[in-house]
Amino acid sequence: MNPAPGLGILAVLYIAVMAVLIGLAVYVLILVITFLRLRIAELRRTAPPKGETGPGE
Repeated sequence: MNPAPGLGILAVLYIAVMAVLIGLAVYVLILVITFLRLRIAELRRTAPPKGETGPGE
């Protein structure tokens, strides 16, 4: 006889919640990397060419 029959259910729920949280963390990491790459590309496009100074310098 199993002394703690609810332990199996709790373990399954714990694994399911952890899997969802890990999935969300990976999703957020991919989004952050994507948006940072886009932002860096945008900053490079708007930056003055090398050797030229900006206005007022």
